[in-house]
Amino acid sequence: MSKDTYHHKDLKEALIQNGLFLLNEVGIKDFSLRKVAAMCGVSHAAPYKHFKDKDELIEAINNQVWNSFTLKLEESVSSNVTGSKIQVVEIGKAYVQFMVENPEYLKFMFLSNNDKAIKIENNEFIGHEETSFEVFKNVAQKYLEENGFDKEQQIGAILAMWSMVHGIALLICNNSIKYEGDYLELVEKMLGTSLIKKNKS
Repeated sequence: MSKDTYHHKDLKEALIQNGLFLLNEVGIKDFSLRKVAAMCGVSHAAPYKHFKDKDELIEAINNQVWNSFTLKLEESVSSNVTGSKIQVVEIGKAYVQFMVENPEYLKFMFLSNNDKAIKIENNEFIGHEETSFEVFKNVAQKYLEENGFDKEQQIGAILAMWSMVHGIALLICNNSIKYEGDYLELVEKMLGTSLIKKNKS
């Protein structure tokens, strides 16, 4: 698309999407509005109509990526309101599907410097409110509570469940798992048979 055919909103979106690709390719140090403008086929001055500097564009990229991921997880929960095990499986499938369909998002979110790290202090998760992890944690926590895990035990179990889902996503995205059928059916089987249950003494 040439610089004469972009609408105002379309150019902003193009700057964000091309900026994401550029960030993944060159990193923050070599990232510039000039380079993103060239990728979009617009003048060097055009990005400044939307972003005052490269940091503001990077912030917009960060917000779009994480907000899109969080929304995907929230939608999977709202459409599957019955049964905590079903919710865990469905949110896991949504997680994997999002990463498979958006590999550039995966690279940006988890394969580079991450300002959304999960923090744990005194056996509690902190600073994760209104994030994708909060959505996942709430679903996992409900399942664990129903299966007899106390608060302290839930920390390790939630991290194990998050790691399992993320690991499956990476394996599929990297073609380390090649499945002839529907990969979401495979994810459902893996999660359905691997969910943590407390050993009863």
